[in-house]
Amino acid sequence: MSRPRKTELNRTWRVGVRLLDWAQGFGNRLYGGILDFLREGHSFEMEFVQPSGGDLPPVIIDENWEGDGLLVFRYTPAEAQAWKKKGIKVVNLSVEQPSKGTVFPRVTLDNIDAGRMAAEHLLGLGLRDFAFLHDPARTYSKERMDGYIRRLAQDGHGCRVLEIPSSSIAPKIRARQIENMAWRLMAGLPNPCGLFAKDDISGVTAIRALKQAGMRVPEDVPVLGVSDDIVYCHTTKPALSSIRFPGKKLGRAAAELLFRMMNGESVPMDTRITIASPGITVRESTGRVELADPVVTRAMNFIRQCPLDRVIDADLLCREVGASREQVRQRFHATLGRTPKQEIDRVRCERVSELLRRTDWTLERLSEHCGFSGGDELCRFVKRVTGSTPGEIRKGA
Repeated sequence: MSRPRKTELNRTWRVGVRLLDWAQGFGNRLYGGILDFLREGHSFEMEFVQPSGGDLPPVIIDENWEGDGLLVFRYTPAEAQAWKKKGIKVVNLSVEQPSKGTVFPRVTLDNIDAGRMAAEHLLGLGLRDFAFLHDPARTYSKERMDGYIRRLAQDGHGCRVLEIPSSSIAPKIRARQIENMAWRLMAGLPNPCGLFAKDDISGVTAIRALKQAGMRVPEDVPVLGVSDDIVYCHTTKPALSSIRFPGKKLGRAAAELLFRMMNGESVPMDTRITIASPGITVRESTGRVELADPVVTRAMNFIRQCPLDRVIDADLLCREVGASREQVRQRFHATLGRTPKQEIDRVRCERVSELLRRTDWTLERLSEHCGFSGGDELCRFVKRVTGSTPGEIRKGA
């Protein structure tokens, strides 16, 4: 008895994955999402461009590759033309694409939203001056900058754009030239100033350059990157705060899109799916800042360093900073544009929201850990401060 012929929906597809060597840090997080999609019953025969120290035959994915579908982080026009001619379906995992020639559907981080998140994080530190470390040759850098500048403008702030055309510099001289350019740019920053770097590698560059220019991180210049690459974020001291990369969600969305394309679904080549970051991993590089008003600086540091289950009221805050209620209120309003209570609630809610995103704790456990009388009180607090419920915050992670 002959076996039934496989349909397009249950066949095994040959799929290749190619990332750049420097993209492995955040790119490896894509694989979890791809595997989640496969566990749902979809059959891919996977090929990864991954070094093995010579123990395995190398996988080469270029214009000569044969298969059904590709997930790639950038490609050349020649590769695009060859893959299209062979009927290979391709999903681009990078914002960047050739200015001319074949383009493919993209699945990427929502860079505009990442810029917004960066601005809100640095605004929350009480800063009035801001900068962005930008590569004018990269689209993703421009998108992050646009979201950042747009959000800063909503609060009446401008932004200094520090341009280093990293990708346009020859690899042999790139590191030295970037270093020489960076410290000169950093030396011209006001003090204090919040600096958002286009990615974690640029964040490392910024911190090293700031030290060379005689400026302290984070006291003089808090620095924030993008991707939350555990290696790059701990390559420098202080460790780099960073906007997290939604690798698992992005990998799953890319695998699902590729599956639909291989099954014959017509997907416009200019399609772009964007995935929002789940939040910011706060490390020492944005841990504190020295504002013009020392009383507000002491108060802000005290608020941030307090355990979550310790309730801070106005009397406690005033005792810690050595000033009267009215003095503290006036200084907060002049420096931050908000009251001490608003700042206390904002920081507390930021920390509660982070726990919602990063744990599966019940509301009762969260409320006990965070000093609330119960889950109902925690829910009312989060809704009042953010306008969202705890469930909505957790779902968006």
